[in-house]
Amino acid sequence: MIEEFVHFYSDKLKLEGILTYNEDMQSSPAILLCAPHPNLGGDMDNNVIAGIARVSANRGFASLRFNYRGVGKSDCHVKDIARRFQYWDISLNGGDYTDAVADTHAALDFLISQIGVTHGIFIAGYSFGAITGMKVGTESNNVKAFAAISTPFGRYNLDFLQECKKGKLFIYSRNDFAATVEDTMRGFEGLPPPKILELVEDSDHFYRGQEDRVSQKVCVFFHMSDERNWNKLQGISSFSIFM
Repeated sequence: MIEEFVHFYSDKLKLEGILTYNEDMQSSPAILLCAPHPNLGGDMDNNVIAGIARVSANRGFASLRFNYRGVGKSDCHVKDIARRFQYWDISLNGGDYTDAVADTHAALDFLISQIGVTHGIFIAGYSFGAITGMKVGTESNNVKAFAAISTPFGRYNLDFLQECKKGKLFIYSRNDFAATVEDTMRGFEGLPPPKILELVEDSDHFYRGQEDRVSQKVCVFFHMSDERNWNKLQGISSFSIFM
């Protein structure tokens, strides 16, 4: 497995990221990985995001994980740390998160510039990253399918998904502070197919000790969403990935 530190630009801000791949990166399908909210410690080294990068590389994917503006060594137009916290706080519970979406689009464009689109592009996001990832996944014609882990249902308006016919995987756990089981079920039921809802037992929002299991579910789903297997998802409202 190879990890390459890279940078790219979003709104003229220099953002940092890590490309993870095996030696055949140019012939691999690719996953853009979207981290949790910056004000909740979300960065590209998050255990779930880094876990997917590692596991997906072993399963033949390349991936890019990155830091939003103001996180880690990524530039930000807000220099003062306290003001930066306030700036990000607006997007914490459903407020304006357009800058995070812009950063995610920039990351996707960079990933495509490195990989191309021949072998498939996917997005996986965790918590707040599930929102930004799904938003960009619906807006980009290059993204085949996306996975959302611990989606904060009930906190964000997800109307942008109502016309989305791409494959959608939702992974959730019990005792998750980001969304109750009831909110998750209600939000999932209101979304169009094809879609999958997967419960990770004996876990909570952080999936500590369950990173590999979550990552394997994401990889299996993306393999199924490849063009060769797309007929398995067409017209299906939900089913299970047994891992």
